[in-house]
Amino acid sequence: MVELLEVCNLKYQDLFEDISFQVEQNKFITVSGGNNCGKTTLIRILSGQLTTEQSIKLLGMYIEEYPQNLWKEITGAIIPQDNTTFLFPTIEEELSYTIHLFKKTEEEQKEVYKELIKKYKLTKYQKQNPNEVPMFIKMKVLLAEKMLGSPQVLFLDDVCGELEEKEQEEFIKLLRTIQLETEISIIMTSSELKVCLESDYLYIINDGKILLEGEPLTVMEKDNVLNKIGLDLPFMIDLSVKLKDYNVVDKIELNMDRMVDTIWK
Repeated sequence: MVELLEVCNLKYQDLFEDISFQVEQNKFITVSGGNNCGKTTLIRILSGQLTTEQSIKLLGMYIEEYPQNLWKEITGAIIPQDNTTFLFPTIEEELSYTIHLFKKTEEEQKEVYKELIKKYKLTKYQKQNPNEVPMFIKMKVLLAEKMLGSPQVLFLDDVCGELEEKEQEEFIKLLRTIQLETEISIIMTSSELKVCLESDYLYIINDGKILLEGEPLTVMEKDNVLNKIGLDLPFMIDLSVKLKDYNVVDKIELNMDRMVDTIWK
């Protein structure tokens, strides 16, 4: 196991008590929990925006020891609560400027721009103001900009919180595709468990501690525990767990058609 990030006995104000966990390189990790459990604070600590004393190691070094320029090369963060304001009046200008920071020749810049517009499905939004487009488009522009720097780890805080269900699905699939293509590590918080299904590993935090952890489906089988802290299971998982309790099915099924076939056999 190659560790990317190590949290060592993290304590922070009255939110966290002795939290410890490790994140492997090239993994997609999600953190969830009930309201006011500290998810945003945790992602701010992990991304270096809030300081602790020798509690977080990134690639074997405490994050407060990193020079600022090296830290920016290694990490990226998207935290919608920061109310990020874009600098330029159109998405085309916004992305072009960011590309200019990383690509030297004009030919390279044009080629990268074409690739970004296609990959992030932004073609029809190019001439629109990035500060005025729907949140879904803003999130994709932010993601495109962050990935231009080729970070080794990306921190995201509840990026799907204001998106419609189909938008959530598309954005998470985009994140997963990027993570697999680039071998970046992603650490993301979410208030909704359905957003966590694509991840490799899921942590549930409550009362300042890690309450549950494991592969997402395994964690979500603990429905009684999750319901007590205010987390709702996705419909198909909730149905599967209940049917398992009555020995109608023997595993969690995410596809409704297959579930119906199983029940009628």
